[in-house]
Amino acid sequence: MKIRVEVDDQLAEPEITIRTPGNVDVDQLVTAIQGVGATATRMTFSQRGKNYQVTLRDVLFFEAADHQVMVHTPSEVFSTRQRLYELEAALPASFRRVSKSAILNCDQVFSLTKSVTGNLVKFQNSHKQLYVSRRFYKGLKEALERKG
Repeated sequence: MKIRVEVDDQLAEPEITIRTPGNVDVDQLVTAIQGVGATATRMTFSQRGKNYQVTLRDVLFFEAADHQVMVHTPSEVFSTRQRLYELEAALPASFRRVSKSAILNCDQVFSLTKSVTGNLVKFQNSHKQLYVSRRFYKGLKEALERKG
């Protein structure tokens, strides 16, 4: 399969043109492409026995501890029964694994500091912090630099 990208400043929105042999199911192709952009924007998490719909852009990070996954927002902490690897597969691309026990939202990162004692992430509008393992530090740093 060939992929060619052309940048055109005259376009108001992205345009996709697909050239394919006649024996390909076009409807299936279109459905797959439309599904790429349709990731969940809200998820259900629990707190003190009640379920809440939480907007994913408000989530700072997910952290696993004691067989439970905690969902951190700037002011709240929720829990979920989903495992980190299940969340990792379902979350949008702005979420990134940063250790064996954590996934963070790159859009919420305020700073990334590398030191001898550990690599620390601070978040916007929150006092919460998260350590990034050495194994994931380089990938996170590159992702944040690409984001600008």
